Amino acid sequence: MIAGALRIAASARGGATVVDTLRQEGLARCSRPFAEPDGAARIVVAQLGPGYVRGDRFSLDGELGRDASLVLATQSASRLLGRGAESHAEARWHLAEGAHLSCAPEPTVAYADAAHHARTTVRLEPGASLAWLDTLAAHGAFERVTSSLRVFFGDALAVHDAYDMRPRHLAGAVGTALFLRSGMTPERSARLVAAADAAATLARADPEVAVGVGSPAAGGVFVRATGHHVRAVRSVLATLLVALRRIDVAAESPSG
Repeated sequence: MIAGALRIAASARGGATVVDTLRQEGLARCSRPFAEPDGAARIVVAQLGPGYVRGDRFSLDGELGRDASLVLATQSASRLLGRGAESHAEARWHLAEGAHLSCAPEPTVAYADAAHHARTTVRLEPGASLAWLDTLAAHGAFERVTSSLRVFFGDALAVHDAYDMRPRHLAGAVGTALFLRSGMTPERSARLVAAADAAATLARADPEVAVGVGSPAAGGVFVRATGHHVRAVRSVLATLLVALRRIDVAAESPSG
């Protein structure tokens, strides 16, 4: 068993996001921050070794200050490997007022006999937003993959999405995209859902990808997609999230 941990903290200064803390332990790694055109910071995370193997445990703790914006990416696909004890990945995020987190990792690929559990908790203060993407594909008869995403608006649970995947459930690839803003008005939520549904209509023309769009009770957009190839599924969801973020930012501007 191996382990790794990351700690990331960022704040907004002068119209740009500055990463104040980057701490890596064990086999967890991350890049230096890169500046995005819109003032956000971009960090690429990785781990040493071939992937998650037999009981490995990795964790990430992140905190974004008021109006900070962070794009989190992964260096490559996350491979789930080995037989035996379940591996674990846990992430915890706290976003202050007006902060934004975009989390769009490369796909997770489950290999023969692998067992893995991923758990993510995100707490959004008023005006904070989250763009979330997760895709999973099988490469052999894995044992089990479970995942849980919980998003809180302050102390109130807004979204809890979970799955328990076995080989018989996964013929190809599955993906989830989520866009939320704490305190979003019903009108803006409806506008985003309509935009997502319009984009999904184009994706439905591709027989390789099936897309469903909905909205949580707390507002925002929830999308599930399936397909034969994980890259096609991820591409559809990533494109959709970029469009939703653009619409949401325009609505936040004084002229919006």
